[in-house]
Amino acid sequence: MASLAGDAYAKVDEEVRLRGRRLRSRVYLPAHQPGLADDGLPGDRYVEYHRRRARAGLGMQITGATPVLWSEVWAGGLTLVNIDDRIIPGYRRLAAAVHAEGGLILAQLAHVGAMETTGDAIISASWTHSEITQQTSREATPDELAEIAELYRAAALRCHAGDLDGVEVTMAHGMLLASFLSPLMNRRTDRYGGDLDARTLYPREVVSAVRSAMGPDAIVGIRIPGDELVEGGIGAEEAAVLAERLVRSGEVDYVSVTAGNNTQKLARVDHWPPTPAPLAAFRHLSRAVKTAVQVPVATVGRVTTLALAEEILRSGDADLVGMVRANIADPELLPESRAGRAGSVRPCVGANVCINSLLDHKPLTCMANPDVGRPLGRTAEGWGAGRRAVVVGGGPAGLEAARRLSIGGWRTIVLEREPRLGGQMTLWSETPSRIEFLQLVNWWAGECQRLGVEVHTSAEADAALLTRLAPDLVVVATGSRPVEAPVPQEGNEVSQIGPYDPIPTGGHVLVRDEMGRLAALLTAEQASLGAVRVTLVTSLLYPGEGDGLTTVYPLIRDVAARGVTMIDRAKVTAIDGRRVLLKGLFGEARPPVEDVDAVVAVVGAVSVADLAIEARRAGLTVVTIGDAHLPRDVTSAVSHAARLLDGLANSPSDALGVSIAGASAMSIP
Repeated sequence: MASLAGDAYAKVDEEVRLRGRRLRSRVYLPAHQPGLADDGLPGDRYVEYHRRRARAGLGMQITGATPVLWSEVWAGGLTLVNIDDRIIPGYRRLAAAVHAEGGLILAQLAHVGAMETTGDAIISASWTHSEITQQTSREATPDELAEIAELYRAAALRCHAGDLDGVEVTMAHGMLLASFLSPLMNRRTDRYGGDLDARTLYPREVVSAVRSAMGPDAIVGIRIPGDELVEGGIGAEEAAVLAERLVRSGEVDYVSVTAGNNTQKLARVDHWPPTPAPLAAFRHLSRAVKTAVQVPVATVGRVTTLALAEEILRSGDADLVGMVRANIADPELLPESRAGRAGSVRPCVGANVCINSLLDHKPLTCMANPDVGRPLGRTAEGWGAGRRAVVVGGGPAGLEAARRLSIGGWRTIVLEREPRLGGQMTLWSETPSRIEFLQLVNWWAGECQRLGVEVHTSAEADAALLTRLAPDLVVVATGSRPVEAPVPQEGNEVSQIGPYDPIPTGGHVLVRDEMGRLAALLTAEQASLGAVRVTLVTSLLYPGEGDGLTTVYPLIRDVAARGVTMIDRAKVTAIDGRRVLLKGLFGEARPPVEDVDAVVAVVGAVSVADLAIEARRAGLTVVTIGDAHLPRDVTSAVSHAARLLDGLANSPSDALGVSIAGASAMSIP
């Protein structure tokens, strides 16, 4: 596909052929579950999700890990399950949609193995205890393995009948086939355990079963761990040797190299590294495998821009580059970048909201992109033509609202009382682990500028100003403020402050958490930059409780590495001099924390929405969005703005009770 950006993406746009099938780009969409299936089958939402990404020009797309045997891991119907012929019509619709856009579509097939959560058939290569499920898997018998290989064959036959272009067999992340490759998980003494030939034997048998079902012309790939990220597991050097043995038969057309082991807490989350993990986190693993095999090798892991994909390809570290999260954040990443408009691409900042939602058995959501998984065209273009809107508040919800209003034809003004845009998100971006978030704030600001939104910072709005501006619609996005709930105190040696107050440098800072999720951890991280000592006391079962494991676990690790002491299941009850008294949540003994200089309270938030009441009293049409409506997180605030405005856009023309006629010039006095 020709690029208007010259040869900037020459390697990205270089064709590659697998089994004679043309991949029009070396950038592809790796296996992931968007959580958009209908009762385990590809329905309208699932097909549209892949159709849109095929339209963007991806080389190939792969469905998420699809079990060949029913599993509670995928219970709920939001993810695909290939266990009977009911899936074939859906596969055909999916294939037709992707093929119509010039793309290729494969299915990733899997058996979850030790990841299974319930039942009496939790099996693995050998007996294995999972830190994630708290279940112990037993060693699969040879008869069971033979039956499962036949299940793979049957599932592949359904893929072939469904007109898919191929199958990727996953042997990664501690699932059943991965457990045979792993020296940590495979301790068998039969023909499937021992040396490298034996450990690869069962995975090779499954590949042969899949190849026989798909025929000689279909693509068959494998996904392997380049590093299990656990002591005693597969490392890069061994992964290269395993890959060579797995492809030696000629039945495998490409190797996708990932990392992690889903039976271990940190190894599970580190295969989806969130910010601030390095970009292109696993390119060194694909480089190692490339030295050992003659088939194309793919890399994945925090590849966020097309320019980075191009650099990886030019370096020779991989032949194919997989980009999932970046294509969730903006499905137009490829065409916009190719057209020389890379700056307009909505950035993926590694918040991992998408993965956390999937692990919570919900459809994909995205902090940056509230439209992911929703029908196209929700914001009706031109619905606000001739009308004027004022958005009060330039945080994430306000900026997304301004962007959508402008796209809808509204003449839009943003009034932000602070000198900078971004609201609380800009404040959080000052912490080391959230620096990337500023990219998203800058994108919103850039989009507002491109769309002609009139933005005023250091601008305090009140009902009188709004009345003078006389807009047809006022959007109140004034956010929230921290709850002030000081504890009883004897003496004045310790200052009690809120999370957005300046944190004293030097001395001992105690962060008091009764809110959960990430706010207190981020506050402790920020405090650690200047304090001599930091203690985090949380009333939750563990710091960060309530947020997803792919963000909580790495942040706990990072904060601990900064020397922060963490005390869980405890509440701050009083301050006596420089001693902070604690009470165990369940009556446990909790000794006091000594020599404290400041206590930062992270105990909740309340909406700041008085302006909405005043503006309504002045006769203006007002909607309230984001934290001003209900304090939650950035993802919820942005999604609320999008859903509310889309609902108005698709309502009758008089839904707001505003007149299109008689619009006059609107400017800040």
